[in-house]
Amino acid sequence: MTSNSDAFGSLAALFTTPSAGAGASSEPSSPAVGTVTTLLVCNVPVMAGLWVSQFAHEVGRVHGATALVRFEREDVTVELLHADGRQVPPSAPDALSAWLPKAATGFRRWLLCVPADAPPSDVLAAGNDLVVLTGADEAAVTGAYLRLKQIVDEGVEAGIPLQRVGLVVVGSMPEQAAQASARLGDAARSFLGVDVELVACLPRIERVESSARGTYATASCPQFAAFSADLRAARSRASLRLHDDHRLEAMSPIDAVAAPSAAPSHAGLAPAAVPAVGVLGSVERLVIPPVSRDVSVQRAVTNPAVQSRTALAARSVTALPAKLVPLLRGLSALGLTCPVAPDVELALDDQRRLHIVGRSGQLEQLRAAHAWAVTHFELLGLAFPELRDGFEVRERMLVGDARDAMSAQGSDCLIEVLVVADTPAGPVNVLVPLYDPSKGA
Repeated sequence: MTSNSDAFGSLAALFTTPSAGAGASSEPSSPAVGTVTTLLVCNVPVMAGLWVSQFAHEVGRVHGATALVRFEREDVTVELLHADGRQVPPSAPDALSAWLPKAATGFRRWLLCVPADAPPSDVLAAGNDLVVLTGADEAAVTGAYLRLKQIVDEGVEAGIPLQRVGLVVVGSMPEQAAQASARLGDAARSFLGVDVELVACLPRIERVESSARGTYATASCPQFAAFSADLRAARSRASLRLHDDHRLEAMSPIDAVAAPSAAPSHAGLAPAAVPAVGVLGSVERLVIPPVSRDVSVQRAVTNPAVQSRTALAARSVTALPAKLVPLLRGLSALGLTCPVAPDVELALDDQRRLHIVGRSGQLEQLRAAHAWAVTHFELLGLAFPELRDGFEVRERMLVGDARDAMSAQGSDCLIEVLVVADTPAGPVNVLVPLYDPSKGA
């Protein structure tokens, strides 16, 4: 239970508790939000919708394709940001319900926005990470605290304890945002038993360009809690399919297929047509660019005469090489070591994206390097002209056995399995992506 038995006392503490100190009041470098987040809009200056879009834009800038879904009284609005041409469905009855299963895994972040007066039971039932968006003035901070208290008390009653809440402070300078966060955080921690973390400060409204936007009648759309449940179920089903489709334990030989002439080349070499043996349950054939540097091996594999009488079998590797970047097509090593995660590798692609590459067991290091890169983007821009105007970050993990990827399941990390295809000319290294290549790297 919460220890707050006196609402007036807790409100007084909100504005009399000393600041949490410099360490807790520093401005966040980038919006750190989960894959699916409930955004609770409280008192903000000017129009709330503008600040919500601004926050979604910042999330998309850092994390990639972001879907913002706003649940309002009369309609539901879907806005896609940094979405690389993805589209929303045309307005029609049950349009969102039909669109959601396919779209669930097509975005790196989902922001589900509800008004401040949304029932606390709905907010808790959704089961998403919770972020509160508010202004920094006393009235706004007081309103945010009272709203948070309602949700916490409802959670205690329902047996759904709330432990952490993210905070977005808008319309104020970083110093003011830090002070508001410290006050709200001290009171929430002392009287509600909840940690409040400042995840973003948005001083002003700037230009936002969404990739697509659509509005749908509330009557024909699932309500907030139902939409959250459908989204969670769709992502879970996709995750299970991904796991089932990429099992490498029982790899039996199947006939090789010829490589299409239009397939992309790797380092000037024709790609090998290596079937995903035992990888796709539907026995679908994949053409995957080989990572072997041995020209003679690649020529033998792509030789139709050899393919016509040869079956290929793939097997997992016992150990990954010391350097991983050379295995990845289209990447060039940055030549720089991340000071907070020295074991991961940094690389650039031709689309001005920074790739952070690690191996099994290094998910936390990948995240630490990601945060470091975002924090020091200006210094990286001075050192590397390609990064001067900003850049996207991709976390990538290479494993030698698909089972090693289970620890990163559900994260935004792009995971690939290195397997060895046995051919008459010798073994060929092949990377099998455990994600949709058209949406990932």
